[in-house]
Amino acid sequence: MKKLKVSLIGAGSMAFALGALHDLVLSEKLRSRTELEIALMDIKEEHVTKTYNYAKELFGAFEHGASIWKTTDLEAALTGADFVIVAIEVNRYHYWSQDFHIPRRYGSKQIYGENGGPGSMFHTLRNLGPMLEIARKMEEVCPDAWFLNYTNPEAKLVEAISKWTSIKIVGLCHGLDMGIDQIAEFLEMDKKEIAVEGGGLNHFGFFTKIWNKQTGEDLYPLFKEKEKKAEPLAHFDHMALSRTMYRTYGYYPYPGTNHCGEYISWAGDFYAGLALQYRYDPLSEKLWEKGSRTPEFVYSAGGYSLDRKLFPDKAAEEPGEEKAFKFNKEDVRCSGEYAIPIIEAVFFNEEIQINAANLPNKGAIKGLPDDMVVETQTIVNGDGLTLKPMSVELPTAIIGTIHIQGMIHKLLLEAYLENSKTKLLQAILLDPQAPTYYQACAMIDEMCELQKDILPKLEWIS
Repeated sequence: MKKLKVSLIGAGSMAFALGALHDLVLSEKLRSRTELEIALMDIKEEHVTKTYNYAKELFGAFEHGASIWKTTDLEAALTGADFVIVAIEVNRYHYWSQDFHIPRRYGSKQIYGENGGPGSMFHTLRNLGPMLEIARKMEEVCPDAWFLNYTNPEAKLVEAISKWTSIKIVGLCHGLDMGIDQIAEFLEMDKKEIAVEGGGLNHFGFFTKIWNKQTGEDLYPLFKEKEKKAEPLAHFDHMALSRTMYRTYGYYPYPGTNHCGEYISWAGDFYAGLALQYRYDPLSEKLWEKGSRTPEFVYSAGGYSLDRKLFPDKAAEEPGEEKAFKFNKEDVRCSGEYAIPIIEAVFFNEEIQINAANLPNKGAIKGLPDDMVVETQTIVNGDGLTLKPMSVELPTAIIGTIHIQGMIHKLLLEAYLENSKTKLLQAILLDPQAPTYYQACAMIDEMCELQKDILPKLEWIS
């Protein structure tokens, strides 16, 4: 039995922390071949306690002997760790609603505001400091550990850690798998029958090949035929832009409209749910003032967002977070995320392939800088993670779009290092969804004031 310590940083996360705990308890390899220690860490005691209580009930129900403990002390959680799973975000939807609304108020056409567009740049600057704190503490107390990151904006943050620290880091995302689900639906095939090759930027990837695993048949001709016949309005928010991009560029993108659309200037016409994001009435509501509500985040026009009762039975509705942390053994299943399979492969030196990893390019995608973090398929074994030995060739228009984002990455990192609003302005003006020069300057000043408690202090530098 080998000792293995896994640390979950940001353990109050409803999605990734609980998913990782489910995958850990269900791993027979880890149960039978390791003495497993799980350290749960969050900056808020009440958040980590909620996850700790859930974890104890979960592992008890499966009669799993893992040692589980909780802390708000980062150094204690990281000391001696073999793998560090990170999913951090402070007051996520409160700040995300600002990332979305403020740039649009100043003329940006951005959608979503998470990983691309002007909003994503403030998102990056907010999370970069805490991410660096984690990585630098790892350099002190667990320098050989892997940093498995789920925090967005994935590519920008992973690039900073990979350039500025010695820590081994990979960014993980299930976006490509979402794309496979869409491909399978068009083809009317089981997704297990479909093999793919693809890559790009996180939330802006493309399938360069799709084929039948059993026969080796190229499935793109069939996909082309099926896509033409498919209902134009089906799954509109997820697929309308993707289908238009496929017809424009020749390759089907992933993961969907509201993600891919963050990196281009013409996505708004293909996103019906755009008007629903953080919807509020400016006549009667003043957002973000003391005592005001954070408007609800609406992912898309589907999922009953537009089909609600005027007066729903509030008493019968249980908040999503409370429901998620209410343990039920019947609900425990594998998350489909990659962190635990990576841990198994590296720890036991068993080679696997994962569909999407964010790592420095190093020639994996032709035409992009070697030090830019890209997303592509990856081989994992006892030596760590290496980009799958293939060269993904993407059309010039796609490479050009991604290359712009690579330059934005560089400028954002310079803005952080130099505490410079001017470098941030340069990054924003380079973005396809930039407002005018005057609007961009005013937007930066307002956002820096609005988020001054969580953003690094930036100044205009001439």
